[in-house]
Amino acid sequence: MTYIKDIIETGGRFEGPLLVKTADKGIATNGVEYFNINFQDVTGTLNGKKWTVESGDSDLLKPGSIVNVTGNVFQYRGHPQLKVEDVFEASEDDYDPADFYLSCPIKDEELFKDLDDMIALIEDEDIKKLTKAIIDENKEKYMTYPAAVSVHHAYRCGIVYHSLCICKMALDVSKNYPQLNRDYLIAGSLIHDIGKTREMNGIVASSYTFEGNLLGHISIGTAIIMETGERIGTPKDKVTILAHMILSHHGKPEYGSAVIPQTPEAYVLHILDDLDSKMNILDNALSSVKVGNFSQRIPYMEGKAFLKTK
Repeated sequence: MTYIKDIIETGGRFEGPLLVKTADKGIATNGVEYFNINFQDVTGTLNGKKWTVESGDSDLLKPGSIVNVTGNVFQYRGHPQLKVEDVFEASEDDYDPADFYLSCPIKDEELFKDLDDMIALIEDEDIKKLTKAIIDENKEKYMTYPAAVSVHHAYRCGIVYHSLCICKMALDVSKNYPQLNRDYLIAGSLIHDIGKTREMNGIVASSYTFEGNLLGHISIGTAIIMETGERIGTPKDKVTILAHMILSHHGKPEYGSAVIPQTPEAYVLHILDDLDSKMNILDNALSSVKVGNFSQRIPYMEGKAFLKTK
């Protein structure tokens, strides 16, 4: 099997199976329809264009499906692109599904251990019990779902990996600022994106659920915390403080927060969530760029192009 990483480095002819991450129709300058497709395998993603739209393409190019693709990879404005000649149905006997699902950089066993270790650090029994209950009741999705459709940590185990990264940074920050409540920092870091277990539609997460589209993960996550806290008898003030951290972790209403951070722990969570998200966006944008060159302009980074220095 030829992987995306290999064909990006060499360019040229490509023939083989790829997972369809997204597929959208566009209109070329001559008024003709074409498909803009983002393909994926375990080594990365690759944008493709299919300039000839055929009757069966919409059925074949469903997000989450694996199809056989033929075409050529070339550099377009300094970035690899696949000019798709043809797509056709792939037989399940022709590929291993494990070759197509991007995952976080560490193994599942390490994720489970890190999560247990972080929860064990919570000293307040009410907060520990609430955090554990929320995660346990949503564990299968929490441990496997991506953190986004495309923006950041958009791969298998994205939610838990992103949450653990924030939690580890929060522990470091608390060493410099002992006035911070470490228990709220740990709990808030670990469950701030719990709503994404209902916002996403699966491990590939090609789109959002009905609930996710209408409510968003911040509202969903807050409802989960409030309902769980009431059910297991967590003191209301502690539930409210954690709910506030979820409601405010995007910082401003224009970025999706219901309120702005009004506790030191909520403010730290917002800053670290933004930092980890932006660093993942930068990593993705610079992954196919050579040292000394600039990325394409990045919409989520104020439209700026970034220089790769390492």
